[in-house]
Amino acid sequence: MVNLVLVSHSPSLARGAAELARLMTQQSPLIIATAAGTGDESSPLGTNAEEIARAMEEAFSEDGVLVLMDMGSAVLSAEMALELLPPDKKAKFMLSSAPIVEGAVSAAVQASLGGTLEQVRAEAVGSLGNKAAQLSVPEERGPAQEQPGTEVTVGATADALIEIRNKLGLHARPAATFVQTAGRFTSNVHVARADNEAKRSNAKSINAVASMGLRRGETIHVWAEGLDASAAIDALKQAAENGFGEGEETAVPAAAAREVTARSSSKTFDGGLLGIPASPGYAAGPAIVLKLAEPEIDQRTVDDPEAEWQRLSKALEAVRASTEQLRTQISKSATTYDAAIFDAHLMFLKDPDLLARVQLAIVDGHKNAGWAWSEAIRDTLVEFGKIEDDYMRARAADVADIGRQVLVQLSGGAVTLNIAAPGILIAADLSPSDTARLDRVMVLGVCTEKGGPTSHSAILARTLGIPAVLGCGEALGTTAEGTSLIVDGSTGQVWTSPSAQVSAAYQEKIAAWRSQQALARQTSRAPAISKDGIAVEIVANIGSAKDARAALDSGADGVGLLRSEFLFLNRSDMPQEDEQAAVYQEIADVMEQRPLIIRTLDVGGDKPLAYLPQKEEQNPFLGKRALRLCLDQPDFFKAELRAILRASAGHNVKIMFPMVADIGELRRARALLEEAREEVLQRGIPIALKVDVGIMVEIPSAALLAPVFADEVDFFSIGTNDLTQYTMAAERGNADVAYLQDALHPAVLGLIDRTIRGADEVGKWVGVCGELAGDPVAMPLLLGLGVKELSMAPGSIPAAKSLARTLDIAGLRDLARESLELESSAAVRLLVKERLGLQ
Repeated sequence: MVNLVLVSHSPSLARGAAELARLMTQQSPLIIATAAGTGDESSPLGTNAEEIARAMEEAFSEDGVLVLMDMGSAVLSAEMALELLPPDKKAKFMLSSAPIVEGAVSAAVQASLGGTLEQVRAEAVGSLGNKAAQLSVPEERGPAQEQPGTEVTVGATADALIEIRNKLGLHARPAATFVQTAGRFTSNVHVARADNEAKRSNAKSINAVASMGLRRGETIHVWAEGLDASAAIDALKQAAENGFGEGEETAVPAAAAREVTARSSSKTFDGGLLGIPASPGYAAGPAIVLKLAEPEIDQRTVDDPEAEWQRLSKALEAVRASTEQLRTQISKSATTYDAAIFDAHLMFLKDPDLLARVQLAIVDGHKNAGWAWSEAIRDTLVEFGKIEDDYMRARAADVADIGRQVLVQLSGGAVTLNIAAPGILIAADLSPSDTARLDRVMVLGVCTEKGGPTSHSAILARTLGIPAVLGCGEALGTTAEGTSLIVDGSTGQVWTSPSAQVSAAYQEKIAAWRSQQALARQTSRAPAISKDGIAVEIVANIGSAKDARAALDSGADGVGLLRSEFLFLNRSDMPQEDEQAAVYQEIADVMEQRPLIIRTLDVGGDKPLAYLPQKEEQNPFLGKRALRLCLDQPDFFKAELRAILRASAGHNVKIMFPMVADIGELRRARALLEEAREEVLQRGIPIALKVDVGIMVEIPSAALLAPVFADEVDFFSIGTNDLTQYTMAAERGNADVAYLQDALHPAVLGLIDRTIRGADEVGKWVGVCGELAGDPVAMPLLLGLGVKELSMAPGSIPAAKSLARTLDIAGLRDLARESLELESSAAVRLLVKERLGLQ
């Protein structure tokens, strides 16, 4: 790919131009390096040849690098910098006279489409045509705009009329999305105003499209000619429906795009079906047709309504337990947000209005549980169908999923997907729970008649790494079992009975895709050493021995958070000490000498234990939970502490107390730990001579008192999810205050910084085990602040290690300090993206 270098007298101008260009190409690996200012604080405006040479080295690409300069000495400095490069590299650079701002935007879009260096240069030079056209200033036609009659590739043709519904018209950002969508296909694509079809423009040129100055309410005519013409037109229509990436800005009554060609209304292209790309990747194999039998529900009168209510309660509990298990399973390779899909399912199961309606039908109406539940779910789905917002209306699939699972339990069936041989799973639709249960060995790809990219099934498919195309339409239902299929999760194409030529081409794509994945896994096992030679410990958050093995497969350097509550939840009796010790021993054996941090039990009013009664609390997140609960049940707590100590012999086991707010809580916990140690030793059981003890920093008081705690702990681990919740008074999972839940808020960063400084004073280390640890924008800041360990979901580890190897940690310290002075999390994220070129 062609990369860019921006040379300016002003650092602010260079950063702004680079950021604007990156906004147009957010999914592209394009490198935009900047070299601006003299580096002299007393006279900052100017250019520096050595700095420009450094930027050129950073952006070097065998495909070429375009250099854009603002004025005067910038050109001379760029020419001098070019002379500092080796001759073989020098030949790959091209200095351009294009304007730096407009040129950077146009060049970035063309480069992201895979344009050659000459094509990127031509787009940059012609970039002022956009502004000139809108201001009616005579301007020489740029290379991107074409006259009627331009030669195109012979092949299938398709076209459509599309109404522009964006609030501000097709300005730069949506225009870039339009061009990038067209650029994904090999067919030639052209566009014109519907009332002036003679003046056609190249739809793959940002200059040509942006210069049309299209406004809301205008209709454009789009043509495509080539092998994938139909797919290209359908993709552009879908992009228009999505506001060309502008989301809420397009909240204007939709007028459906009218297709001009005589093609069938079914979503097809020359080689098969066209759907919505939901999960990237490629897969080939025979069709596995999934037809889930719906439980038969009849209406009956029951003589014992109380017994019928208990029968429903048991079914609800069984589904709740299986949903908890699915959530834990998905959290291994997903973000907290993705795994929280199942939190909504758990909420549906205990929805008071829903259960009240069902109970009324059973207890007062003497109806059977299956019918009462089915009717309540049906009524709920009707209400969801009335919601105007597409995203919220799509959540009806979650209600239907839970509803079906409960009915299956009531009928005595089991929710299973038994697949005998590898292939492509096709179905009318796939529920989130069905998706989460897919066997990645057997299910190579997924295609459905319904669904879209924002459905929870799509999110889970991406999490599981299974290529998926959703929303293929009813035609998919006619596919016979065993039909040869190819799924392209990037373009939304589903090839049915593909030719030998198509199959061969996709086999190469599949091989390359799998090779990239294997390389990432292989590289992830190597240490994460930064550019300046600092080792970064990347460890995993886990909840079982199986998770521990998966973590090592992902390249984890150890375990930064073992959630011990997995032993205590979803059961009616307390796990005995021997059972706990056996599980901890198994995990310790897997980890060998790698660090294993075990967090003591973190449950409470929000995650109650059936065998440990607690009074109901109005706000369980601020009540008796985690360490507070354990200190109130010392015998119960010491059993867990003894179990952990028994697994410590010969291993690098550490103990971490959660939800610590006050030094007195830590001292009481350490006293109980010392009692547990003496009790284990009295039994003659060997334990490690020293087991490090740390605390979770989840409460602002713990961060503020870090210098006090530092004398009495061996380490700190910051739980950024809860720390953000308590700092910003914004409940996790509450969409109404989601704008306050970004852990990169300067208020939260300030508490992280105070914790690190308190620990540094006495030589203790600080890790992060919240969701922030795996955030690629947050990682440089955390390392710059002085965090030594990052703990995350195993699936995030390969990418985190790759990023860590590219960072100069010593050089990030100033960036981290600067972030503390900003006013919002958005400002922090923008700063990091600007400085480091991250997306």
